[in-house]
Amino acid sequence: MSSPAYLMASLPMLQLGDVPPLSMAEFRGRCEGVLDAPELQALDALLAGEECDDEFVREYQSRETQMRNVSGRLRAAAWGPEVRFAERSFSGYDVTFAKMIQDAFMKSNPLEKEQDIDRARFWLVDSLAGVGEGTVKHVYAYAIKLRICERWAGLNEIAGDKAVINVINANDPAFKQE
Repeated sequence: MSSPAYLMASLPMLQLGDVPPLSMAEFRGRCEGVLDAPELQALDALLAGEECDDEFVREYQSRETQMRNVSGRLRAAAWGPEVRFAERSFSGYDVTFAKMIQDAFMKSNPLEKEQDIDRARFWLVDSLAGVGEGTVKHVYAYAIKLRICERWAGLNEIAGDKAVINVINANDPAFKQE
């Protein structure tokens, strides 16, 4: 069995906006034989948003809940004082991450807002992985970054037009979906 350090050394660095150098399936395949069964289960739980005993996965999911709470609170405030928002509980609180999300939601341009949210996620997983390279935490961080890059690579004008048409047609009683 190889080490996570060897796996990480074999992967190109990822920046927000990069075209993914490999698919998530290819990445998962590379992890087999390097990560042990509990680490692979934690990786799968991380990507599926499922609960897991792994420290990195728990912390990442807590920050995702924190992000949803911050965004929900800001949206509710924008809709008016009569709108109530019920926050979900989570462990810990990251002041820097919360500020990054608040700043992202101050953007009037939705594209810039989404980019800033994903920049915050990149920062977050680097922070959770810690200094150095080659631990299983770095593999998990890479997986999140790769998933984000895949999502951005899939966003294009054709896909956007198709999504708009699907929404319009879904609301048109004359349109019959097969």
